[in-house]
Amino acid sequence: MSSLLWMWVWLAVVWAGPTTQHITGRDDVRSHGLDCSTDPCAAVLPGAVRFDGVEGKPYAAGYDAADAVVGWVVLSTDVTDVKAYSGKPVITLVGLDREGNVAGAQVVHHSEPILLVGIPEQELHDFVSAHVGFRADDKVVLGGGAEDAHSVDAISGATVTVLAETRTIMETARQVAEDVGVISVQAAVPGHFVEDEPWSWEEMLDEGALGHLRVTQDEMGLEPDPEGRPFIDLYFAIADAPQVGIPLLGEGTWKWAVGELGEGEHLFVLFNTGSYSFKGSGFVRGGIFDRFKLEQGLRTLSFRDMDYTKLSSPDAEGAPEFWEGGLFIARDAQLDPGLRFDLVFLGSSYALDRGAFERDFKSFSVDHRTPRSVYVLDGPDPESMIWRQAWAQGWPKALFVGLYLFAVALLFVFRGWMTARMQRLKNLHTVFAFMSFLVLGLALHVQPSVTQVMTFFGSLGGDWDWGLFLSDPVLFVSWIGLAITSILWGRGVFCGWVCPFGAMAELQFKLGRLLKLPNLELPDAVHDKLKYLRYLVAAGLVVTFLFDAELGERLAEVEPFKSTFFVPIWTRHPGLIVWWLLLFSSSFTTYRPFCRYLCPLGAALAVPSSVRLSGPYRRDFCSKCKICTRGCEPRAIRPDGTIDPRECLNCWECEVNYGDDKVCPPLVKIRRDRERAAK
Repeated sequence: MSSLLWMWVWLAVVWAGPTTQHITGRDDVRSHGLDCSTDPCAAVLPGAVRFDGVEGKPYAAGYDAADAVVGWVVLSTDVTDVKAYSGKPVITLVGLDREGNVAGAQVVHHSEPILLVGIPEQELHDFVSAHVGFRADDKVVLGGGAEDAHSVDAISGATVTVLAETRTIMETARQVAEDVGVISVQAAVPGHFVEDEPWSWEEMLDEGALGHLRVTQDEMGLEPDPEGRPFIDLYFAIADAPQVGIPLLGEGTWKWAVGELGEGEHLFVLFNTGSYSFKGSGFVRGGIFDRFKLEQGLRTLSFRDMDYTKLSSPDAEGAPEFWEGGLFIARDAQLDPGLRFDLVFLGSSYALDRGAFERDFKSFSVDHRTPRSVYVLDGPDPESMIWRQAWAQGWPKALFVGLYLFAVALLFVFRGWMTARMQRLKNLHTVFAFMSFLVLGLALHVQPSVTQVMTFFGSLGGDWDWGLFLSDPVLFVSWIGLAITSILWGRGVFCGWVCPFGAMAELQFKLGRLLKLPNLELPDAVHDKLKYLRYLVAAGLVVTFLFDAELGERLAEVEPFKSTFFVPIWTRHPGLIVWWLLLFSSSFTTYRPFCRYLCPLGAALAVPSSVRLSGPYRRDFCSKCKICTRGCEPRAIRPDGTIDPRECLNCWECEVNYGDDKVCPPLVKIRRDRERAAK
């Protein structure tokens, strides 16, 4: 087994090298923005020979040889932020022609696990190219089924990724097309404000009704404030709803302000405790608030003195003291209260080392979305469309997986019948092994992975997004089932009965016994130490992922699942082919070597299994008997006769022995005593 460890270390070194993703040569595209001197702008806007940035906009205009505008080019992350399965956006360069059609698109950077080292790059290029020619306001769906929409074929095994990529391309094109005026601005999704009793300050924070932007003196390159205040400390909210507006404005002011609102207008409130004012010099000179603005997509909303009413500190229970506050009217339907928006603050400070009249300007922003407890959409939520579309297409498979897990759980509930006879148990176990391997694995590609565990921990450390976990219906149903069954019966429900790769390894070992191949097992002294290796692998992957997501995802290739069920093995990296062949061949002579010693997913499931509510039955006599111990292939029975729930794969063979008066010594004695008494 030391060779397995060295193989993993070798793979880690090899796989930490250059990624196979298509990239423009920049380490972090998002931090640089669009740059047509390095980005392939001409490739996504045919006919353009020159590109110039549009002042104040994140996109560039493309000109032909006659110096006429032929369209525009934009980097997707400059106008939208659609997260794919990795929790990060697929950064895409999009070209738009003068008629409002997608002229071209090209992925320049991604962090998708299935695309990093799995699916051939050309499949992704072909999928992206399928969007060329669609109008920016067209509806596009995967796999057809909608008469009023264009359809594109999905990439097998990467459905969530391509759903996100379709939305990325079309949303990016639409935003630019609306901004340049080649298509009409789409109407906002209708919605309404919820009315509730006024909330306290703490309740507004807990509900997410208040946004917060804090910029320190150090971030501005300044000396600490004598009073310890930050440079700027802004709390803000859309205040149309009474539970937010009344505690922030006072009941009288709120009622007056709401009464003054016209169609498509909303109340925006801003409070500050920082040492720097949000008004800026532009307000003093011309009544313009030039130090902050609201951005929603490509729409920018700035305020003037005619939109402004000065406020004192709010009366909300528990609210801090603010020295500056303002009520603003967002006019001309420029702010959609149902969608996410950014508060952008432009801070300035005198650069004393370059002269008293020269200033440094720095921009800071924070995004915010009014919670559903304040504003409810009356139509589909644009930010949840990916997971909704995924469920619309994937519910049949999710239903099958849910029923399959339920069938296994039902066997465990009625395990008295299942364990009444050893041959019945073995037959059922073999049938489910074949079903898991052939149907779940090879046919449906249902194989949970440690990458989902890593994504879970990554979300805990950042912005929690249920949409990310809902975006793959099958995996969502699988993990709900795994969570419940692991607490009830331990990890053995999944690892021993459901896991496609584990089922394959189980069948390989059975075949090895039929072929009379040697049974190679490690000595107890080595096994008892090596079984903890998988926990180190799992912990190492999670920690690596938190510091470098792409490296963590590549190192997760220690799992051979992708090579087995998702991607043809012959298309893989040579190191991964060797690794897969080593694991595959060793499973004929060693009982599930990867599962017992290296599997990080098994390690993650083993932790909650420590408190499983129902394990195999045991007697005090089990500490003296070794019959079940000798037949326990996972080697889960301790020397004192108890069962380690983290090692147990729930084969239930020891429970068959528990009730067999021809095997279990105490029952054998009772049976013989009865037989003698009967004679």
